[in-house]
Amino acid sequence: MELVRHLLDAVLPPRCLACGVVGAVTDICPVCEEGFCPALPLGAFIYVGPVADVITRAKYSRDLAAARGLARIFAAAVDDVAVDVDAVTFVPAHWVRAVQRGFDVPAILADAVAARRQKPLVELLKAQRRDASLAASSSVDERRALVAGRFVTTSNASLLAGKRVLVIDDVHTTGATLTACIDTLRAAGIDAVPLVLAVTPAPDGTVPTTLAT
Repeated sequence: MELVRHLLDAVLPPRCLACGVVGAVTDICPVCEEGFCPALPLGAFIYVGPVADVITRAKYSRDLAAARGLARIFAAAVDDVAVDVDAVTFVPAHWVRAVQRGFDVPAILADAVAARRQKPLVELLKAQRRDASLAASSSVDERRALVAGRFVTTSNASLLAGKRVLVIDDVHTTGATLTACIDTLRAAGIDAVPLVLAVTPAPDGTVPTTLAT
């Protein structure tokens, strides 16, 4: 495998996921890395600059390499957050959206975190309907009304009742979707702990550090 990697690097030189500069030793070059601002404990980073650029490419340009690179960075950045969990799960996209994109970003993030921590990755949630997207300016109440009843637990939930589970999502804007998932899991007796890749700053510039539930 090491030989294959070197051959691929010779044909397709490593590039920074954010700016595309050739020859980056890691997924993100040192210049772009300075723009990866931490937002712990709720999220690994603030959703601005290079972080936002790579997430946008992963989600909307269907760039699997970008998604996997983000997953590696994310898993390493949140090593010290909620270290005593029993399992890892994620906020699922509706199956139609996942098929259209070709992959589910939160699932890739959660897989990387679970592997790094040597914890089981368990699908505990299912999106039972696909809703129209709201505008970025939509209020918290509008977003919460949209996602109400969207998520249900899978049959795996009974196996983790009374256990502590890390719930991974990609971007926190108002927290409506993640809150709906957390509430659904807690109703099933699971101690759900939210963690996201990136947190969007509020209009006043502040960055949430906890999930409003």
